[in-house]
Amino acid sequence: MPGLYGPMITGDPDDRGLRGNLSLTTITDLLQFLAASAESGAIKILRLPENEEGMIYFGKGEVLSAKSPERCGLESFADMLNWKKGSFNFLPGITPPETDIGLSVQHAILEAIVLQENHTNRFTPHSAPKIEEGSTYMEQEPRESTAVMNDLLEISGIDAVVVVGRDGFVIESAGSSARVNIDELGASLAHAVNGIEEMGSELNVNQYQDMFIEYGRAVIMCKPVGDAIAAIVTPDASKLGIIRHKTKKLFQELGMSF
Repeated sequence: MPGLYGPMITGDPDDRGLRGNLSLTTITDLLQFLAASAESGAIKILRLPENEEGMIYFGKGEVLSAKSPERCGLESFADMLNWKKGSFNFLPGITPPETDIGLSVQHAILEAIVLQENHTNRFTPHSAPKIEEGSTYMEQEPRESTAVMNDLLEISGIDAVVVVGRDGFVIESAGSSARVNIDELGASLAHAVNGIEEMGSELNVNQYQDMFIEYGRAVIMCKPVGDAIAAIVTPDASKLGIIRHKTKKLFQELGMSF
């Protein structure tokens, strides 16, 4: 695959895999590509300008281990996903000295994102409005639904967002998708969700939380938002774990408008 991540390496047996520049691709995309190709081995990463080296070991669709100068395991993996400058070299067939992660590629990436966010929230000071004695603190007004839906479209992998009423009519939509007719999606979703909720009621398992439908040309994920149904359209399921995590708070915010 010379055009994707760089030329094939020949000569030195330690340099017999793909290599490339981190300014042209990301470790996340590289891992997903190699996992989809059923490759096993290690990614050797050189971070610039720090000249730090790290290794990510994976096989059979799983991230097995990671090691960087000051970290190991999931913390090291999460740290290296943020390395933006430098180079990488894929070494096929290399096995880790130990398995300290052992998660599917998508699960490992999702856990790394959560770890990064928890670390940021822990060490970033949060400023709170100063409340004078005797004053009334007014909560921030909720944003317009259009702004929230535009934020959803900024998430990599999402083609379109639609909010549908229980009657099947589209209330609001953003983005576009050649894969799905948005108006037909609205009617079909309302019918499907009504059936799922009826089944949930009969089984006494409460309201449904979310639903994923994977087709050959698209994946649809939908959730209840207020009295309506919100759905996103994505080309495939490769980034569904990350999308699910990143959309959680935005769907909650969207529910305030419906």
